[in-house]
Amino acid sequence: MLDNLAPEQNIVDVYVGRRLKLLRKQKHISQKQLADRLGVTFQQIQKYEKGLNRLPASRMLSICMALDITPNDLFHDLLTKQYPFKEPQDFSSDEMELIEIVRQLKPPLKNQVRQIVGTLAEQ
Repeated sequence: MLDNLAPEQNIVDVYVGRRLKLLRKQKHISQKQLADRLGVTFQQIQKYEKGLNRLPASRMLSICMALDITPNDLFHDLLTKQYPFKEPQDFSSDEMELIEIVRQLKPPLKNQVRQIVGTLAEQ
């Protein structure tokens, strides 16, 4: 949880690190693959993801380019200025598969899927 931080950790660094991990996994990229793209060690990626090392702006931009995301994707709920911050959620492989399938659908079909899933969830 974001409440149980080591004294040297910053809540924003931990949150951004967890978002980085989530987004990296959604792109099916390993820590080693991302590290290779950035010219760093996978241990450095681990430290960013755990919030142990602060993510410099230049490295953040490189990560965004490597993952095809924006800095806003990393800051997500922080931009709402609501506290406490929501914990970034990991998705199961089944959930990730469903997300990928839905992303490929055209908007009218996405709406139909949303309605179907909403109906199923109510049962």
